[in-house]
Amino acid sequence: MSQSPERVLARRLSAGRLALVARDIANGFMSTSRLIVTLVGCLTLVVGAAVFAQADLRERLANGASTLFADWTAPAASAAEAGALVAAETDGESVPPSSTEAAPEQKNVTRYLSRRYRVADEAVRVLVAAAFQAGADLRLDPLLILAVMAVESSMNPFAESSMGAQGLMQVMTRVHTDRFEAHGGEHAALDPVANIKVGSEILKDLIRRGGSVERGLQLYVGAGNLPHDGGYASRVLAERARIELAASGRIDLALNAGWRADNARATAHPVSLAPMAEPEPANEAPEQPAPRPNA
Repeated sequence: MSQSPERVLARRLSAGRLALVARDIANGFMSTSRLIVTLVGCLTLVVGAAVFAQADLRERLANGASTLFADWTAPAASAAEAGALVAAETDGESVPPSSTEAAPEQKNVTRYLSRRYRVADEAVRVLVAAAFQAGADLRLDPLLILAVMAVESSMNPFAESSMGAQGLMQVMTRVHTDRFEAHGGEHAALDPVANIKVGSEILKDLIRRGGSVERGLQLYVGAGNLPHDGGYASRVLAERARIELAASGRIDLALNAGWRADNARATAHPVSLAPMAEPEPANEAPEQPAPRPNA
């Protein structure tokens, strides 16, 4: 059924009027929004000008902003400071904490010893730093110090033999009591840093007395008056060579060499992989060569 022309025209006029009304409403909304934004911007400028025209109000705002910034940054700063101050401290003994500050060779040595003796990397890092510091203070090879620590205690700061040798470097505490006085007494023998310092001092003295590193190691293990040292000096020097290899960056090569040495020892001594038995301790003064550890 067709519609009359008049009805079609009326319908078209109605649709046009509706579109015009909608367009007017949209334009009005946009105009109102722009007006509001303009008014807010002008008000902000007026208030800002009024505020910054007053010096005391300006200062209070600046102080408030500074305080707010400090409150935001204080937790992060405190955390960073706490991390930087982390150190191995026992009875006042401490070493620098940050491994990022260590030389690359120290980092490599730390990785090697940590993997070789299955000790936490962070703990080994402290021991390596202490050994390098002791070496610098005494003009003694720090890699030799670390090699003695590795052979004597497998990097265990609480190791103690049945004969009284204690700590990382297995110092005979009762023989060298006077050396620990500066570190708080005999109980400091199990303080890793104190033990490294005292053990290094003893090793330095014995190398000087023996005239060579190998002879000094023989005196250190208490084999000064014995026909042989059971291979102790060779083991220490071999471990020192592996540590030096690791320090150069060839950590995997050093680890493989160490594990091969362990397997060779296991084959030669299938009953036990423990270090060779120590000679019976003697009661002579440390200055006299005697069949005892640390002379």
